Amino acid sequence: MRVAIVYNEPKPSTPQDHWLSRSSSEGTIVAETFTDASEYGVLQETQLIESFLRDGGHDTALYAAEDPSDMVRFLSVERPDLIFNCCETFRGDAKLEMNVAAIFEILGIPFTGSSALTLGIALNKSVAKALFVSYAVPTPPWAVLSPGGSEDGTPNLTFPLIVKPLEEDASNGIDTNSIVDNLSDLMQRVQFIWDEFHQPALAEEFIDGRELNVALLAVSPDEFVTLPVSEILFENFPGRKHHILTYEAKWMIDSPYYISTVPQCPADLAPELEEQLRRIALKAAAAVGLRDYGRIDFRVRASDNAIFVLEANPNPDITFDSGFVRAAQASGRTHATVIREIAERAAERSLKTAPQK
Repeated sequence: MRVAIVYNEPKPSTPQDHWLSRSSSEGTIVAETFTDASEYGVLQETQLIESFLRDGGHDTALYAAEDPSDMVRFLSVERPDLIFNCCETFRGDAKLEMNVAAIFEILGIPFTGSSALTLGIALNKSVAKALFVSYAVPTPPWAVLSPGGSEDGTPNLTFPLIVKPLEEDASNGIDTNSIVDNLSDLMQRVQFIWDEFHQPALAEEFIDGRELNVALLAVSPDEFVTLPVSEILFENFPGRKHHILTYEAKWMIDSPYYISTVPQCPADLAPELEEQLRRIALKAAAAVGLRDYGRIDFRVRASDNAIFVLEANPNPDITFDSGFVRAAQASGRTHATVIREIAERAAERSLKTAPQK
């Protein structure tokens, strides 16, 4: 099978350019230790994917998506049987991720992962949460806020709240200052998000408890399996801060937040809780229309073990040290075999949905 691996070119930034430098977090980046794995992890990811697919007998081609017309030209010349879609942004803009997938759809070339529509739905946190509610998937109460806009939704929310950009992923815009305890701090953070990301903010009730996630892998065009449940353990988290998975904890490898957030897979869970998480993960995946592979992020409230879905993540990170790959390995798979499974399921799905002649 001829597979084109299409990815977004990393967008370099300096410490002074990064939003973290203006958020006054205790873990603020400094020039000497600025290592942002969120941008450059994609290069490792694509190189590994290419080697795994080649070792599996596939013919491969790598392409960095920067210009739409050139991408169309490349795909027209290469005519791949399948695109392994590794685009998480386009020209540094996460909101354009879905547009890249839409080009694949218009060209009629099968590709791995979720559809353009699902990518757009999952990126807009309020839309995704509204779908969760319609599918009876528990999610924390929320409101969408802009500077100078109505605060009508906030009286129905109970502080503390966590405030995030409405349409970003990979914890972009989230640090320890994202937790607010009063209306004044809330509107200050909303203004910060508007200034830095040029979009509204989503404010949702902060769930104090365990941070868990369930990775999903397709075993047929119509069926997911849930991989072993993962947990993020907050060990010696800096200061007296709420335990949250910040941008620094996820991507800034020199940060104390990164060092103090330790993944554990499989998580140590009571059987009943684990079964609930798996069942709700499948419902959340159906709500937003995940395909091939994905991850559902949870909080389990410490006071009563109530389960809340925070986000559904289509096309999650599949680098060698990612949570998804860690869960796949805990299920007995290797990094190479899970990459090949994703490609094979996407190819099978495209054959099933192809119009009959």
